Amino acid sequence: MSLPWLREPWRQISRDYQQGSLAHAHCLPWQADLGIAQFVEEWVKLLLCNAPNGRACGKCKSCLLYQAKTHPDYYQVASIDGKAISVDQIRELLAKLQQTPNQAGAKVVWLHDAEKMSVTAANALLKTLEEPTQATYFIVTPERSERLLPTLRSRMRLHRLPQPDAELLEQWLAQQLERVLSADEQQLVRNYPQRPLALLKWLESGEYPTHQLSELAQALLGQQAWPALTKDNWQSWLLASEQLLHELMRVWQNLPQEHLLLAKQQQALQDWLRQHNLCMTKLSEQLHLCYAMRQQVAEQSGLNGPLLLQELWMRWH
Repeated sequence: MSLPWLREPWRQISRDYQQGSLAHAHCLPWQADLGIAQFVEEWVKLLLCNAPNGRACGKCKSCLLYQAKTHPDYYQVASIDGKAISVDQIRELLAKLQQTPNQAGAKVVWLHDAEKMSVTAANALLKTLEEPTQATYFIVTPERSERLLPTLRSRMRLHRLPQPDAELLEQWLAQQLERVLSADEQQLVRNYPQRPLALLKWLESGEYPTHQLSELAQALLGQQAWPALTKDNWQSWLLASEQLLHELMRVWQNLPQEHLLLAKQQQALQDWLRQHNLCMTKLSEQLHLCYAMRQQVAEQSGLNGPLLLQELWMRWH
């Protein structure tokens, strides 16, 4: 595993597989900028390989089929154009899993966008997770595991990948860039420790992102207007809203500034929380409204996401 912050989770997966104790179904929250795609790809290759030794050999027939994207025992299911994963998609998958493996090895399913499964699709999958066919592995990557049905979560091993240590991340970025990071770049790393791959792109291009979390906090405090929402940007602002609520929880807990993303605004945010008489319970309720909004828009076509988020913001005024 080339990404250093994922090496220990990878060692655990590899060790469990070698010892024959790897569970048949796994839930891994999707974090693209943390390198989850690379992690899942290495995992799939390991499971399909005919001669693994801690990782896929890359030379056997099964590995070559995977590299050619023609492996007959590997299945991907995902949302199409952001729509709900239908029960027909799941039933088609389950029918294929009943067949004998083409390569006489494992059958591997990567279920992406899993939070977008309709209730009927999730229920159709449930029985197979309860009684999986032999040598069948599911890797399920929802945006957030709590958006899955509790019955599904209970039948999978839940993984929480660690956020990279800032010092480790700075060292990795310096190695990739072959230079020392500037003070401003080090601050950017502290602002986005959960997005190392995005950080690398930003530092390579010199095009830094708008700090949406900071902008949203300024709007909350009345220091600037609320962002203009469109169908193209509202989901990124929804993510920033969730991040802001997490930050408000940390501020309410009075955590030290080194644990805050908006350390300079700590006092102002504390005053805002007191003024609005908000506690952890109320902040958690607002956070779950954000999660529910994302799920609702994914499952029901025709809903106006920007309007829903704007209405949520109005409650914070």
